[in-house]
Amino acid sequence: MKKLLLVLILFFSTSILVAQNFNQPSQFNNVCDDDNDGIAAFWLGEISFEILGNLNAQDYVITHHETQTDAATGANALSSPYLNINPFNQTIFVRIVTVATNEVTILTYNLTVNPTPEAPTVTVTNCASLITSFPCWDLTTVVPQILNGNPSLLVSFFMTQFDAQANINQIANPNCYISAVGAPTQPPIFYRVEFPNTGCFAIGIVELITITCENPNCPAPAQFIIDSATSDSITLDWAQSAGATSYTITYSVNGGPFMTLITQMVSSVTIPNLLCDSNYVFSVSANCGSNGMSAASNWITYTTSACNPQPGQPINLNECGDDSQACFDLTENDFYIIGNLNPSEYTITYHITQPDAENDVAVITTPANYCAQHGAVIYARLENNATQEYQFFAFALIVDNFFPGTMSLPSLQQCDDNNDGFVTFDLTSIEAALNSNNVVVYYPSLSNAQNQVVPFANPSQLNLSTQNMVTMVFAREIIQNGCDQIYSFELLAYPNCNLAYTCSQANSLCNALGVPFANTVNVNGSGSANCLGTTPNPTWFFLPVSQAGNITFQVNQVSNNGQPLDVDYIMYGPFTSPTVACGNQSMLLSNVVSCSYSAAAVEYPFIPNALPGQYYLLMVTNFSNNPGLITITEANTSNTGAIDCSGLRLNAFLDVNSNGTQDTGEQNFPLGQFTYEINNNGNVHNIISPTGVYNIYDTNGSNSYDLSYTIDPNYAASYAITTASYSNVNVVIGGGMQTYNFPITVTQTYNDLAVNIVPVNAPRPGFTYMNKIVYTNNGNQTIASGTVTFNHDPLVSIVGNTQSGTTPITNGFTHNFTNLLPFESRQIMVTMQVPTLPTVNIGGLLTNTASIIPLTGDVVPANNSATNTQIIIGAYDPNDKMEAHGEQILHSTFTANDYLTYTIRFENTGTASAINVRVNDVLNSQLDSSSIRMVSASHPYIMDRIGNNINWLFDNIMLPPSVANTNIGKGYITFQIKPMSGYAVGDIIPNTASIYFDFNPPIITNTFNTEFVQQLGVGEFENADFVFFPNPVSDIVTIQVKNEGTIANIAVYDVSGKMIMAQKPTHALSIQTLDLSSVSKGMYLLEVTTDSNLKVVKKLIVE
Repeated sequence: MKKLLLVLILFFSTSILVAQNFNQPSQFNNVCDDDNDGIAAFWLGEISFEILGNLNAQDYVITHHETQTDAATGANALSSPYLNINPFNQTIFVRIVTVATNEVTILTYNLTVNPTPEAPTVTVTNCASLITSFPCWDLTTVVPQILNGNPSLLVSFFMTQFDAQANINQIANPNCYISAVGAPTQPPIFYRVEFPNTGCFAIGIVELITITCENPNCPAPAQFIIDSATSDSITLDWAQSAGATSYTITYSVNGGPFMTLITQMVSSVTIPNLLCDSNYVFSVSANCGSNGMSAASNWITYTTSACNPQPGQPINLNECGDDSQACFDLTENDFYIIGNLNPSEYTITYHITQPDAENDVAVITTPANYCAQHGAVIYARLENNATQEYQFFAFALIVDNFFPGTMSLPSLQQCDDNNDGFVTFDLTSIEAALNSNNVVVYYPSLSNAQNQVVPFANPSQLNLSTQNMVTMVFAREIIQNGCDQIYSFELLAYPNCNLAYTCSQANSLCNALGVPFANTVNVNGSGSANCLGTTPNPTWFFLPVSQAGNITFQVNQVSNNGQPLDVDYIMYGPFTSPTVACGNQSMLLSNVVSCSYSAAAVEYPFIPNALPGQYYLLMVTNFSNNPGLITITEANTSNTGAIDCSGLRLNAFLDVNSNGTQDTGEQNFPLGQFTYEINNNGNVHNIISPTGVYNIYDTNGSNSYDLSYTIDPNYAASYAITTASYSNVNVVIGGGMQTYNFPITVTQTYNDLAVNIVPVNAPRPGFTYMNKIVYTNNGNQTIASGTVTFNHDPLVSIVGNTQSGTTPITNGFTHNFTNLLPFESRQIMVTMQVPTLPTVNIGGLLTNTASIIPLTGDVVPANNSATNTQIIIGAYDPNDKMEAHGEQILHSTFTANDYLTYTIRFENTGTASAINVRVNDVLNSQLDSSSIRMVSASHPYIMDRIGNNINWLFDNIMLPPSVANTNIGKGYITFQIKPMSGYAVGDIIPNTASIYFDFNPPIITNTFNTEFVQQLGVGEFENADFVFFPNPVSDIVTIQVKNEGTIANIAVYDVSGKMIMAQKPTHALSIQTLDLSSVSKGMYLLEVTTDSNLKVVKKLIVE
């Protein structure tokens, strides 16, 4: 209704002039002080809405200021929440601008911080021996201590802290509070002390302490013992005390309230009429007249004997059946009829009529399987075998209707949150919808449920493949003395989704405060909830508390273009898990912590006295139904509580001093990968984290993890891992992140320089394209100086270079670098111009190379050079995949030490920023997944590999919409991998990737096919006007141009761009030969120029 009223006011304000009656705030500008320093946080947005009252907030701009001058000029507007600078009371000036007329109104109001009363822990003592007081506790004796000289305070007492906070269930008679616990150790009492004029209150504790009060003028009786006892009485003896005139016996039965018995001047007493089979405690005190009472003697415990034998009573028997008929086991009542009699001394028989039972005739011969109609009465005869005395009893047979069908329950939906292709369901979470404490057993089929065979062994952790998106489950509720009920529900396993509009799939705020989440649109709400009049488009979050105290959050909701959106919220808790209350509306609504239903785009959820180890649920709504982002942060207040998810932090680092601890200055180690497995389920996650740190979050403390770290094989000989693995590790729920260190020490120094070329985008005729040169020191020693050489294809020219100070060479440049630190990477972005058609052809290849020196002592020389071949394209594909060798690889030149180098490019062509990007690559079986290694990525990432299924996770990348001719909104991944051994000529290795932008359907890249060939032929170059053969060549190569063209010049270059041979024909011929017998083996570039100045460059292999 709130929203509707705002819309109506907006409509009428455009038609008539509405008088502007602003309100003086009285609620949100008055707060209670939490530490009595006179400073508090004020939510200025709430005060603004209080000032406007029923006026439309969109018609006014309100700002708050510390001075009248600032308010008049609109300068120095205060931000919310605002901490007052004058303790306890401060005047604020509010500036109200009417949007339609630009009229400015300035009002003042006071911020008042009301003191909170002190609430010290106080103590009430009671002498256990004084019958005049014990067990009556006079709580009012501590009131003066609580008031501390301030009679205006209100003090009330409660049995629980919750009652004191809620101000319910006060102790009616605090002058004589009688505890329900009959024991010297008493639970505490809670008191609430409150200022009546402001309502500010505090909660304190009253400790009830039972003491033994020694009386020097009246000694306690000694030698208190049991003299004798019968089945229902006990005789107690003691030594008389000097000065005693009588004695008081204090006793309690079965932990109940204490009772007293006063005796005359004797030293023994018999207490009759004790309850059978009961636990008693006794003590004795002496009464010394005017000298008072003595302390209590020692306490005696005594348990009476079992109750006298007597028969019991049968119960009505219930069974399930069809057509009001069922079969019963009458002997179930044997136990109830025999009571505590000796079964061997009695005989029980069952009869259809009372006369039959009295006369002991027509005995039911099969009482364990007796079938009857609903409502039949059975008569049982109980006979003493020795005396033939008998009794008879009657009970009914009740047939409950059996439901052969099933009742449907809501489906359980779950996302593959770690992208391993599996989803774990907790089937027991459906029990919240049953609102029952009965045992529930889960089965994979209706037949199994009906026959109670082969249930799910571990229903709280059922793993399903995302390939089987829908699975039926049948739950059988075991109903004692009734018919079991069978329910059915669906399990929906999604590989990529956002189900946070449901409570059970709430977003985790683990390490995510300040991280934007996608809001919910086009989802109907569940009606009203507490203060929320409506709940449209809900988005759920769960918050784990790690530290007790108050916590205030700030929730912002904006559209994709940054415009504020109305946001409401409701906070629930505390709960033992994130899902225990989901599906149980009653449990949720009985645990509301805070709630707000306003037109604001910013809200401030508040948790008072947050409990560590517990979970709170926050539901945020989107009334506008506009897509956008929700961001949750901790408000800038003096929060005493804290949230932190439970989990495992895996940390690999160089342990310079070998002490097993990461000290200041010890850097993380990037040349390896973490592995982990949950509950030995066979899904081993191989994690590459360039930061050397990886976090695992979990809300199930029973999950068992195996953790390990391995160093890349190229460098394993130079390092040692102090602790390489941990087995059977559990998350400590409520314990925050537990760090597991993998300390790595250097065993030998080494050098390893690496260079790679990343194809940032694809070449197109007439356009520029970019290559990124990435060079890295993978060694553990600083490289003082070195040189990177880049050679581009002769057909292109460099038009941009991000590295200054390079030295140009033919078809490229060199760059001298210094002081390249261990594990440091640097990059150079080179922009090149592609000629127009027909200088280049669609489908032609452009090959660029890079190399790095020095090579002395380099342990991995194979990565000191890189070649990247790109196909000239005609149409631009923003999401693609390519391999650096091109579509054909000469089999004879590719060794077991060589890698395929893939680049996956992605681009956000949407209209809103992508919060998260995930790239998935299911590797072909011809690729060795264990050999994968990362080369470069455009943004921070985590790589998670399970078998041949690889996911690159770019969480919180916030990739903006792309901008043409820039790198904005674009990203890439470059990785290397080896083929499986045994690859042969003719083998084709396909590779395709799927790119996920948030929760949208995947974008499937092209399939890049890599073929191993015997010779590199014309097909490689896709140029019908030019052929050369053979390739590879050992001596004479033949070059031919077609379509009446003739050869004007032939040149051969090495990969560094140096011309090693040139030949200019003396006659205009279309076919020429070139002798390469004197050229060293390797790869070269063959450049042919025609008489029409058409230039073609091809790769040529010399054997």
